[in-house]
Amino acid sequence: MISLVIGNKNYSSWSMRPWVLLKALDIPFQEVMLKFHSPEWDQHIANYSPSKQVPVLWDGEVGNSHSICVWESNAIYEYLAEQFPTHGVWPQDKMARTHARAIVAEMHAGFRPLRLAMPMNIRSRFPGLGMNADVEKNINRLESLWRQARMRFGSPSGSGPFLFGAFSAADAMFAPVVMRFMTYTPPLAADTEAYCTAVRAHPAVAAWIIDALAENEFVAEDEPYASSPA
Repeated sequence: MISLVIGNKNYSSWSMRPWVLLKALDIPFQEVMLKFHSPEWDQHIANYSPSKQVPVLWDGEVGNSHSICVWESNAIYEYLAEQFPTHGVWPQDKMARTHARAIVAEMHAGFRPLRLAMPMNIRSRFPGLGMNADVEKNINRLESLWRQARMRFGSPSGSGPFLFGAFSAADAMFAPVVMRFMTYTPPLAADTEAYCTAVRAHPAVAAWIIDALAENEFVAEDEPYASSPA
């Protein structure tokens, strides 16, 4: 049985990425929630996660040295693609699949200004905050990535409104960016707004949002625009 160790759904963008993909592709898994700064986090994180970060996927008993442990979102995606080759983790077409892996890697490694200035916070709304010249460059690059993927691969496939047609690891990787745009409402092109609407409406993403809105923990380091809970 696969288990996914995650942090707070309101804040943890990296936890969201594999969780949403597992849900979207109907891969059974057990959610193991460790809230940030909780007694459960302090007690278990060192045993559950080699990096002491989330997410972490376990295939087998969580924390057992004989189980398979996979950390880092990209590595989790690749493990899922190996274990579930017919579930559509990546696009079937070789060119589309290569392109998807490249943009996922770019997201994983880059966009630091956006991450810092607009941290994921699904519960809150901070319209207009977080924008600066570097963030604007990040957003322009994201819009270009999404536009190119949808025009080149998504629309021609006829299989859905997502980057490569059907929902895949690429859309799961960018889902937290869509959450950021929902919170900070930067100016976006019409085609970007359409893509964001499609991502938010996906049942797996919608389920994550519902869970995030039900949380009430306030994590100060993830709240640069609030000094206390609303």
